[in-house]
Amino acid sequence: MKKLLFVVHTLQVGGAERVLINLLKRIDKSKYDITLLSVVNDGIYIDEIKKIEGVKYKYIFDTFFKKSREDDKSKNHKICKKIMGYIWKIYILLMKYFPRMLYKNSVKEKYDVEIAFLEGKIAKIVSNSTNKDSKKIVWIHTDINNVSGINIFKNIEEERECYKKFDKIICVSEEVKKRFSQKTGIKENLYVQINPICSDEIIKKSVEPITKELNHNGRIVCSVGRLVKAKGYDRLLEVHNRLIKEGIIHTLWIIGEGQERKKLENYITDNHLEDTVNLVGYSKNPFKYVKNADIFVCSSRVEGLSSAVLEATILEKIIVSTNCPGTEEILGSDGQAAMIVENDTEALYIGLKEILTNPMLRDKYQKNIKQRSKLFNIDNVIKQIENIFDE
Repeated sequence: MKKLLFVVHTLQVGGAERVLINLLKRIDKSKYDITLLSVVNDGIYIDEIKKIEGVKYKYIFDTFFKKSREDDKSKNHKICKKIMGYIWKIYILLMKYFPRMLYKNSVKEKYDVEIAFLEGKIAKIVSNSTNKDSKKIVWIHTDINNVSGINIFKNIEEERECYKKFDKIICVSEEVKKRFSQKTGIKENLYVQINPICSDEIIKKSVEPITKELNHNGRIVCSVGRLVKAKGYDRLLEVHNRLIKEGIIHTLWIIGEGQERKKLENYITDNHLEDTVNLVGYSKNPFKYVKNADIFVCSSRVEGLSSAVLEATILEKIIVSTNCPGTEEILGSDGQAAMIVENDTEALYIGLKEILTNPMLRDKYQKNIKQRSKLFNIDNVIKQIENIFDE
């Protein structure tokens, strides 16, 4: 039995983390002994991971902050936040200057295949593996030219050398592969593998009833993603505001949580959009909201291969999406299955306006997306990924 080690940063809400769960649920447990190592023991997916039979869960750092952050007025909140701040600084120092020591003190067993399931920090940990006999694989989920947060590499040369240590570099789309190669200069050992999406589970969950009271006036436009700048919800709200002022009545549902919530709430209040926008928050089942919407919109500035767009395709939704890496691979480049617009606010405004006001266009996309949805069979994708581990 082949021993696999998957490494992630946390199990917080994110497309890559959701993809990993889909993979771990479906991978053949009779062939693999699987361990998942999270750098930080934090995230809403931890309980779900622990329920997957045949997957061992481990972590490097625990977090005291997760228990107190549910209540910002907690007595321990400030103390825990300060402690986590110090731990984070130590972690970044270890990552930047002593990644091999971090690996050596965290990974005690020998594995046949070590998989960095994220670029950046996680790639740096696994690239410093002390196991000379293991096959090393890294997953690139996004355009590495636009990765936000702390740059863990000292310079481009160190970043290049990190990725050159991997036997296989798996990119989730051709565009992600192209941009990775442009930045690093690496042209060998690059592969493209589409993400596994549990279509049967998505369809099953989508028929669950919505119990939360939501505004509903006109057509419902829905989006799913973290409330972070990369997802472009600031510009989606700007587009929504312009359309409402023009008398194009519709309701916007945004499913997700994140650090931009306060900023988005302020915009909604300042522009008197409380009756037409719902910031629904995080949901374990976003699919029921997408199913009940008329139109799905992806306003992202940056993506690798959008899980949310893939899921909306499986649910056969009319889709408007900015042109991020991977979008054309999901929806096609001919413009027949969905509307793909340039990656800016004005193009998003024009596209969404056309969809909302043109019933013939909606009928065309509704018909063609049904055929597109048939391309994403999870069993075939899982077999392709298993071949990556076995080769």
